[in-house]
Amino acid sequence: MREAVDKARQAVLLWAIALGVLWVLWPPALGLSPLWALVVVSVLVNVLQPAYALTARAEGREDRGTFVQIVGSVYATQVAALLELVVRKPAALPFDAVAWAALATMVAGLALRTWAVRTLGRCFTLEIRVEPGQAIVRDGPYRWIRHPSYAGAWLTVVASCVLVESWIAAGLGAIVLAAGFARRIRYEERLLVERCPGYPAYAAGTGALLPRLW
Repeated sequence: MREAVDKARQAVLLWAIALGVLWVLWPPALGLSPLWALVVVSVLVNVLQPAYALTARAEGREDRGTFVQIVGSVYATQVAALLELVVRKPAALPFDAVAWAALATMVAGLALRTWAVRTLGRCFTLEIRVEPGQAIVRDGPYRWIRHPSYAGAWLTVVASCVLVESWIAAGLGAIVLAAGFARRIRYEERLLVERCPGYPAYAAGTGALLPRLW
């Protein structure tokens, strides 16, 4: 419980700073309801994901900086979305069908990532690491895709930009995050093939980020 409170406090502090900057740059931003929906879901994301320090660096040589790359890409995408909002200064930002669809996608992505983390349990790590004798997990979302936590994170971040109609940030974030996850998956799967007998057969029957359709 204390860990969840600490993670919520961290998220609230970051958003307090971000909203303070928005108030200085463009005060009407604080009257946009989709922005507040983004704040609420973002805090929930921080509470449900595994704890990490903002200055943390994965120490394993197998990680090759992918942890820092992905975390940096997430924060950069969020900052870009808010800056785009300030530059555009929309007269209104209604909670229309697009906003509701984006919010639903954010929640779905968060649910997928949380499901994946809970399914792996102690085997889930923020750095690339495979313990000796570690078994291949085929339960939960891993029945269909090999990296559901990455897929969920990608959906949540990109949809958060769409929620506030920051389309440029959404497009750039989608590309940058996809590249970061693709790089991490390449190193991670190379290690899994080396240390987990049967992983090639498992990989042949599942998709990396989307279920196989055949």
